[in-house]
Amino acid sequence: MNNEFNSNRLRIARNTLGMSLDCLVDQLGNAVTKQAISKYERGLMTPKPALVQRMADALGVKEAYLYGKGVEIDIPMLRSTSQDRLTDEEEHRLAEHLACVAERYILLEEKTKLQKRFFNPLANITVGNKDEAEQAAIRLRKEWQIGSGEIPSVARLLERKGIRIFMAPMPDHILGVSTWGSRIYPIIALSDNTENTTVERTRFTLAHELGHLLLNIRPECDKERICNQFAGTLLMPPQTLKEEIGEKRTLLTLEEMIDLRMVYGMSIAALIHQAYDLEIISEDHYNWWFDRLINNNRKEIGWGRCIMSETIGRERRLKSIAEEKKRNHDRGEKKQRIKK
Repeated sequence: MNNEFNSNRLRIARNTLGMSLDCLVDQLGNAVTKQAISKYERGLMTPKPALVQRMADALGVKEAYLYGKGVEIDIPMLRSTSQDRLTDEEEHRLAEHLACVAERYILLEEKTKLQKRFFNPLANITVGNKDEAEQAAIRLRKEWQIGSGEIPSVARLLERKGIRIFMAPMPDHILGVSTWGSRIYPIIALSDNTENTTVERTRFTLAHELGHLLLNIRPECDKERICNQFAGTLLMPPQTLKEEIGEKRTLLTLEEMIDLRMVYGMSIAALIHQAYDLEIISEDHYNWWFDRLINNNRKEIGWGRCIMSETIGRERRLKSIAEEKKRNHDRGEKKQRIKK
């Protein structure tokens, strides 16, 4: 192990947890002062190895993380999966945050012995146009055995398949990004500003970023458009939409779009895009929808309510299991001491 303590990582881990200096001192049993921890974070003092281990335990990371080791975030991919680019500073902060939360997550998996290995069922195909993006989404539905109907929770589905999903601070114009941790852990980060999005947009963002993780997209293609087409098909397969509204329509009503929004958890804007891409409606009717309705109500307020819920649950469950194991371990040690 590199024996050079990484002061920046101590600060990042503490801030990621929302832990004050006083709180960390308390977690360490007052073995060190907050003034000393502040100096460790600023690189003015170096803690002894025994204290580094205790701080790592308190912060829920491995000791190696505080020495600059551990999960490495694929920054080039992080940079390429957002249509609205991050600045270098924003990108650096996000990569630091993701490295920390990924470290905590993976340690919880190890403690609970519930590690998830990820397998990409689309690894052997290349996508270069709308039809191939649609076929990839249809194939994924088949491989993951999710049928042709609605997906109750995209987040929970992806968690079951081994994708790590985290909330992270991001600029208002970015809803989510994706990347890899140490080339083996697929990661999707969603903006922690929940007021800036809707359930439907969150679902679409998850499906879109999944496209970035799974698809081998030809270099000359528009990756964002391909991932949008993949996401739309994953959430609403073409045949399903045609069965719902027909193969050719001259007019789609707001009432029927509200109904589909509530059932399938897709925004009306995404449904109209899908109908146009499948040539169910004309370009004129597509433009009418956006010019007259959608552009004037981007959050689709008053157009029904999505009844689905998108929550992240696996990390919380892992934490509860790890805590219960620790309590059982502590109780066992206490009984042994009493017997002695």
